[in-house]
Amino acid sequence: MSNVYSLLKKSKLIQIVLALCLFFLVPSLVNAQGTTTTTPKQEIKAFTYFTGIGCPHCAKVSPVIHNNMNEQDGLLMIEYEIYQESSNASMLYSYNAKYGYQLAIPLILYAPNDFDQGDTQILNNFDTQVAKLQVNTIELANKTVTWEDLNLNDFDGRVKLFVKDRVALQSTSKDLTTEQIELIKEFLAAKDLDMYVQTLQGTKVKDMTIEYPGGNEIYTHGVNIGSWSLLWRGNNDAQITDGKITNTNSGSTDSSSISWGKISALALTDSINPCALSVLLMMLIAIATYHPKDRKQILWAGLAFVAAVFVTYFIYGLLIVKAFEVVQGISSIKLYLYKGLGDKPGSIGTEMPMMFRPKVQQILARVTSPLGAFGLGMFVTLFLLPCTIGPYVILGGMLSYGEFAGALPYLTVYNLIFVLPMVVIILLVFFGSKSIKQITEWREKNVKVMHLIIGIIFILLGVSMFFGLF
Repeated sequence: MSNVYSLLKKSKLIQIVLALCLFFLVPSLVNAQGTTTTTPKQEIKAFTYFTGIGCPHCAKVSPVIHNNMNEQDGLLMIEYEIYQESSNASMLYSYNAKYGYQLAIPLILYAPNDFDQGDTQILNNFDTQVAKLQVNTIELANKTVTWEDLNLNDFDGRVKLFVKDRVALQSTSKDLTTEQIELIKEFLAAKDLDMYVQTLQGTKVKDMTIEYPGGNEIYTHGVNIGSWSLLWRGNNDAQITDGKITNTNSGSTDSSSISWGKISALALTDSINPCALSVLLMMLIAIATYHPKDRKQILWAGLAFVAAVFVTYFIYGLLIVKAFEVVQGISSIKLYLYKGLGDKPGSIGTEMPMMFRPKVQQILARVTSPLGAFGLGMFVTLFLLPCTIGPYVILGGMLSYGEFAGALPYLTVYNLIFVLPMVVIILLVFFGSKSIKQITEWREKNVKVMHLIIGIIFILLGVSMFFGLF
């Protein structure tokens, strides 16, 4: 032994070799130790759930499903809410090609051609179906992937991913980076959530409540990673990188979902409808006949008519918004709304219904003053509303997901645009630029073109809403 020690002491080459071995060995040992402290992952069993806030059958299912989610480890629910998130409605169609179900909710998809639909079927079969789920298998609309290969950017619409005591949801449609995707997947799959969240960094989330039909989930911590928000219940918080606060309330109405451009497009579509213009022209003819030399009577009667239309239509808008707040069914209505857009002229759709015309002509014959014109405007708006209601229903559905008071400025601008063509006609007649006869002839000559324009705009709106673009 002394000879070996003496040899090592004398040989500088052997000393150098041993030093190099230690130099490369120590980092390896450190890395090995670090690997053993990585947060353990749990196996994932996933299913897809289509629901809607305001759906009574969903309100029976969702509380039970969420309770089950919070009791089971490793169970992942891919949730698409289609009433408040209109962009998710198209996903109901996308998955249908793979599963072959009826277009109705509540609906849970487990595997290709394996699904449960309706509250009774879902609640009776849920435990059995979950037990059969394949581990680490994710069923997307167009493909099946493993959990390891899942790219969160492949989810369309606004999806929520629920796991026990945590949820990850899309805040915007912006794509995630590869690093962000892995962070979110590790967050969902981490066995020791309290340990893992300490490694997260991002902006703070303000709203810790996620609504679902029949209840809500309340979380204690939240952080924003890229275009997604992560919420969880636990003892530890993430590292907040700055003072910005992100609101996760997807049901609120903001400038991204309702813009003045959308309001203007709907109002312009409504305003060129021949129905109200036809009644206005007939009324102006009656006023001019009764007061052939008093042009001011035409002005005041016309403005009274417009004021009545504005006020009554505004009140109708408030009622439509309130009705949708109660029903919360705009997304399902969207699926069938456009079946009635091909109505023939003279039926309910873009022109005054034939059955009302004799009665309106009788009333018009009695209009001789601004007060009578105001009453006629209210009558037209109250009883002939079906011929112009299409765009207004769309607007009411859009506004119903925000604060009720927040709908007032949108309705005001909409109705100002709606009555604008009537105001222009009145001014043209008053200042003598055009006669009532000339405007009436122009309307009759171009009424088919106006119908065509309205029809094209409705089709474009329908396509946009179907794909969640409007």
